[in-house]
Amino acid sequence: MRFLKMGGIAGCVVAALVAGCGGGSGDGLDANGRPLGEGEDPGGPMTASFKSIQAKVFTPVCTGCHAGGSAPAGLRLDASNSYMLLVDVDSAEVPSLKRVKPGNATNSYLIHKLEGHAAVGARMPLGGPYLDVATITLIRQWIDKGAPQ
Repeated sequence: MRFLKMGGIAGCVVAALVAGCGGGSGDGLDANGRPLGEGEDPGGPMTASFKSIQAKVFTPVCTGCHAGGSAPAGLRLDASNSYMLLVDVDSAEVPSLKRVKPGNATNSYLIHKLEGHAAVGARMPLGGPYLDVATITLIRQWIDKGAPQ
């Protein structure tokens, strides 16, 4: 399984995500007028958006195992399936926890698995190398902001 190098993330500024455009004020739009997180450069720094997390973590790191019909616990993390199989979905290993509980990263099973304190099963990615703290922090931020798609 390949590990995604995230050097320099700690020094990057994370774009703030907002639900709407702020009534024409320009809030929530980038310099080109697109919603923040839209059209992100796959080679650019990771941000706390689903699109960025998919491009920088789920697709390159997780789909080595979590893809196709034999994906562990039925969790397919390819771009077509990951959001609907993660957000507000009961964990297969600990059904009392959501895989991603919008607004609550601390009680999201995904974070438990990434940080290595899940009650069941191994830390992810299985066998390591594990995601660095900066990357997990961005995933936490996305979840705590309500896990918007």
